[in-house]
Amino acid sequence: MILLILAVLVLAPLVELFLLIKAGAAFGALPVIAYCIATAVIGGIILRIQGLKALASAQKDMQDGKVPVEAAVDGVFLALAAPLLMTPGFVTDVIGFIMLIPAARHAVARVALARFRAKMQTGEARVYIERL
Repeated sequence: MILLILAVLVLAPLVELFLLIKAGAAFGALPVIAYCIATAVIGGIILRIQGLKALASAQKDMQDGKVPVEAAVDGVFLALAAPLLMTPGFVTDVIGFIMLIPAARHAVARVALARFRAKMQTGEARVYIERL
């Protein structure tokens, strides 16, 4: 786990920097800067729209007496996508835009839940619930 965090904090920015330098050499600095600004703006607009939809969905679920699980999952992924889209770079933009695709984020959530359930069954993970 520590290696993964180290890789994300050290290697990811180096990869992004390398790709930005290569793109700047191939296309010029101004188009690359314009790309970075455009992806941040477009991503921000999409995030706002989907965030408001997730909020409305959560409110509707709560009014219907349901637990807003899907809206909560959407909110978590949108919160993760926001800084990725605002960070200049190609890899972060791709990951951020993938998180904006509802089917993709729901598939990732299903896989994560299945892995968590498997860890619970083997005893590698435990959940404690405390009532107040």
